[in-house]
Amino acid sequence: MARQQSGQTAPEHVRSTAVDRHHSRLRSAFVLGPVDVPTVEQARDRLCAMAAAGPHTRVGLHPRADRWIWEHERDADLIVVTEADDPGDDPLRLLDAVRTDGTEPLRVAFGGDHVAVDFDHGLGDAGMLHTLFDVMMGVTDPADPGSWQRFRHRVPPLALAAARVGADPRRLIALARLLRKQPDLPQAGEPASESGAMPGPVLASLRPRGAGVGIDADTLTAVRAARDTTMPGVSLYTLTTVALVDALTEAGVHLAPTVTAPFDARVYLPKSWDTLANFSAGLAFPVPAGSDPVDFQNALRTAAEIGRPVANLLITTVKTLRAGTSPAHLAEAAPAPATGTTDLLHSSVGYVPRAGRWRWLDDDRAQVLAVADPPHRSGLTVTSALVGGRMCLAAAFHTEHLAAETISRALSRVPDHLLRLSGARPEPTANHPTGGTGE
Repeated sequence: MARQQSGQTAPEHVRSTAVDRHHSRLRSAFVLGPVDVPTVEQARDRLCAMAAAGPHTRVGLHPRADRWIWEHERDADLIVVTEADDPGDDPLRLLDAVRTDGTEPLRVAFGGDHVAVDFDHGLGDAGMLHTLFDVMMGVTDPADPGSWQRFRHRVPPLALAAARVGADPRRLIALARLLRKQPDLPQAGEPASESGAMPGPVLASLRPRGAGVGIDADTLTAVRAARDTTMPGVSLYTLTTVALVDALTEAGVHLAPTVTAPFDARVYLPKSWDTLANFSAGLAFPVPAGSDPVDFQNALRTAAEIGRPVANLLITTVKTLRAGTSPAHLAEAAPAPATGTTDLLHSSVGYVPRAGRWRWLDDDRAQVLAVADPPHRSGLTVTSALVGGRMCLAAAFHTEHLAAETISRALSRVPDHLLRLSGARPEPTANHPTGGTGE
């Protein structure tokens, strides 16, 4: 095990946001490969240099137990980098080397030609994940101030995004109408009760189970070609979400009537601005089994056009401040009880790597598998990633609520549902059911 050595510099304080608080003490874990992995020393040095660049890099941050702040230590003992056994044909095994009790903000493990990262979700979202890999792979120089210029700003990103959305009266009118219909604008990870109680720390013995499946390039090519003809303008994310709902329902999973779709609110910032902190809003949309992807796409498009993600983040901030939830209260709160209904959240990390900044050792074996803690015990999180011409799907769930065999069976059926929804494959009949395994 390699650790950064503690120093004597005084820590800096960074105020945590409401979104940080909702995600903190949940973990996000990713396995990626095959890649030309750096040495443990190289990865440690690069991550330490990222921490030394300042708190806006989010590395070197850890939550204070008594105040709603992140404490930043440029030379703190917060970065854990280890070397593990080669996971072989089961990359998810590498998660055992990084997913411990969840007390360290950031852990990294290398096994064979794969990398596993596990971090406090309060630190950031997909933007931070991409940057971590770019730094470790050596394509972003953490010691170069220019690498972090777009993350340095005095005005909070949410304040600027709100000002830009509010500058358009049409958006304000549309949002006002929506608020009258949906005053809560629910977000994934909101307080579990009116008192503001949040799920407590996720212990190692309570970490979710992971399952993954790959969708081959030929299938995605056929889906995209048919989609462009039958439903132009519908995104692959939209099709995949509907396919997930249908596949899970088919497998016998009783889903809640709405699906949570995370929206990246960075699109409302100027192009020269960015943040590695959490800046996505989880919006709930009705997506029952048998939904029309066009209807779901229209709902997503409308939400984006009127600035609903920014409104959601603002409302969450106000509700959090009113609740006054303390770190101690959060730590003592019990996890939300499991129910017979499963709450599905589908997120996407997009293309990996971004803009082809680094390369896979073998494009045919390339994969990104994410196991992100569900916000409560009856949740199911599914993360999709585009790797070359393929798609990787990974699910995280608790086995006392969902059977691993059920989730694996549902994931294996997603490719067939994608083909059916896009029109590349006709609807199955009672006498001629479709088959397929997803690879």
